[in-house]
Amino acid sequence: MRNSYSPPRSTAYAEHGMACTSHPAASMTAIDILRAGGNAMDAAVAAAATLAVVEPMSTGVGGDVFCLYAPKGTANVIAYNGSGRAPGAANAEWFLENGIKSFGTESPHAVTVPGTIDAWCRLVEDHGNLEIGEVLRPAIHHAAEGYTIAPVVHESWVDAEARLSRDANAKNILLVGGHAPSLGSKHTQPLLAKTMEAVAAKGRDGFYTGWVAEDIVGYLNELGGLHTLDDFAAAAGEYVDPISTEMNGYRVHECPPNGQGIVALIMMNILKGYDIGSMDPLSADRLHLTIEAGRLAFRDRAEYVADPAMADIPVETLLSDDYADMLRADIDPAPRHEGRCRAPACPARPTRST
Repeated sequence: MRNSYSPPRSTAYAEHGMACTSHPAASMTAIDILRAGGNAMDAAVAAAATLAVVEPMSTGVGGDVFCLYAPKGTANVIAYNGSGRAPGAANAEWFLENGIKSFGTESPHAVTVPGTIDAWCRLVEDHGNLEIGEVLRPAIHHAAEGYTIAPVVHESWVDAEARLSRDANAKNILLVGGHAPSLGSKHTQPLLAKTMEAVAAKGRDGFYTGWVAEDIVGYLNELGGLHTLDDFAAAAGEYVDPISTEMNGYRVHECPPNGQGIVALIMMNILKGYDIGSMDPLSADRLHLTIEAGRLAFRDRAEYVADPAMADIPVETLLSDDYADMLRADIDPAPRHEGRCRAPACPARPTRST
């Protein structure tokens, strides 16, 4: 019930389980899966699949998955990297030979082989109680029968109208009369429903082989992409060792690079050198320190976060106390950080080889 004496949202309690997502339909899907005998992994995948339908500006079956999971009864945290890889033919030499020095987010060369479906199937098989078909059933229902356009979703959809209009397929599937579906209207995605039905029936092969893969590869090739059916058939994520740091008695885990969770850990290492708890959350001093820690951590993300199969990433150094001390020394209590080391005795930053 609502706490009438506190202005923020009231704390929620549950006896057997709870779910929190950015959309009510996804949260209800997770709860329904738990009631049907699924566990946390089943519920998480079901909720993510539903979000891929009802909140398409945030996620989708063409994306990636990073997962942290602690099986019931253990504190052992499992990490899974389900991020996509570039086509096998995509290499620096090819791009340079063809005069391509950069490409934007809408270029086919920016599209990796999706890792989402492989990750969902693998995680449900390894850690879930249900079959992938049952887990995907709510998302298939929303895609085929329709879902109501929520306010936040509508706002983002309107912002993307021009971008979606530049692609014929996106325009046909995601726009109605050239515009975002209206607020409160019902929208369907029958082709997405068919795609998920193929996965429900055949598992990962329903996406990475057969008509779904052929359709994706064919379209990307039309746009100039280097993707092949072999790239899709070979797509596979992997279990990895999570990385972590401790602050105020709590240990926080993240997926390692190429995941970007190391940014949060670097920030924590910087901030635990200050008495943050004694500062007002909205005070200028606390905001200044937090923002500066963010600047430094995101600077290192741009420099070091990459595919570990293609680059040596000094994770241990980046998460060390000595490195945090160095970054902390680079924060001036007055002006903003300008992206360069100003400390007189600032040691060399870790090097990265490719």
